[in-house]
Amino acid sequence: MAFHRAAAASSFLRPAEWTRHSHCILAWPGLNNPTFQTPASLTAATNEVSALARAIAAFEPVTLVVGQERLDEARELFSTGLATSGSSAATEKYKIRIHPVREDDMNLWMRDIAPTFTVLRQFSAREEEGKLVGVDFNFNGWGNRHATAGTVTLAKTLLNDMKIARENASIVTEGGALEIDGQGTLLATESSIINENRNPGKDKKEIEQDLKRYLGVSKVLWVPGVKSADSTDCHIDALARFARPGLILLSRPTGPRAKTVWMKVYEETREILLKESDATGQSLQVIDIPEPDMDCLGLDKETMDEVVSGGEWSPVMSYVNYYLPNDGLIVPKFGDEQADANAFEILKAVFGEKREMRQVYINELPLQGGGVHCATQQVPLAHEG
Repeated sequence: MAFHRAAAASSFLRPAEWTRHSHCILAWPGLNNPTFQTPASLTAATNEVSALARAIAAFEPVTLVVGQERLDEARELFSTGLATSGSSAATEKYKIRIHPVREDDMNLWMRDIAPTFTVLRQFSAREEEGKLVGVDFNFNGWGNRHATAGTVTLAKTLLNDMKIARENASIVTEGGALEIDGQGTLLATESSIINENRNPGKDKKEIEQDLKRYLGVSKVLWVPGVKSADSTDCHIDALARFARPGLILLSRPTGPRAKTVWMKVYEETREILLKESDATGQSLQVIDIPEPDMDCLGLDKETMDEVVSGGEWSPVMSYVNYYLPNDGLIVPKFGDEQADANAFEILKAVFGEKREMRQVYINELPLQGGGVHCATQQVPLAHEG
């Protein structure tokens, strides 16, 4: 594997998402996970993550984590190739492999709950450069909001099952809080990591040391974010993403959300990033992607009231919450036809013809607090390069 010289002096490197993957991990929600409060929401979330798995399987293999209580259902669905409502019309090119776990309280947000995969980048007497390693960032239910027995131990469980070495970090964070450019730069919100609900008593310097060690970065670009306006304390992956080194895609609120704290978050982030440079000294370019107008989505009055109330819940309807499988780009579609089309064209212009784009309709996942990127966790190819 080739490593950029600007990266930190660390034994590990977290490759950028646009590098090659061996497979992608997703999960079905468990029957006993308390966040899915009705059978209808559980079914809708299951259908949407299944459609997402099928779309990704057009580009790379998929591992679907499923609790014992739903194994027969999952095996029947994916062995027969039956479509689910809202599923992509594309036929899977790669296998969707069911990975059983004992837990029946599983959440589907593998970006945060599964390990964050890195690779070793130094030879030693015992270890080989390019070997895959899983970092366990001690998931605690997004600041002790939604922790369950199975979710807080899933990273360790998966690494044991996959026979991949586990590194246990000394800080608490989630994969959705970490955005990497592959050349030594990490983008993150202070609100989601420098937070007493995850890292009590730890200052920015201590936290940065662990991030640099396990992700192989030399510079952390911090933006403020906002605490307690959603269940993640403002994860970076629904706010700002590297499309490539030096280019950041930024989610801009529209409609009712433009009148909430999220507009301030957007404005602060944009102002900071335009004055910053990455680990190589390159100035940053920022491209806005307007969010859908929630007034156009047919949401009920109770949901809309919550959107504008500024409480601890906010739907994740962000087009920057995309996923980059091998040679592909999976983009969310929410139902605001104009915004959906506009986001598609912006992303197409940014990523060009090198990636085949697929839009996947999601409605329930945003209402559960996540999106396309939140549901996925890529496993990099070892010995890439």
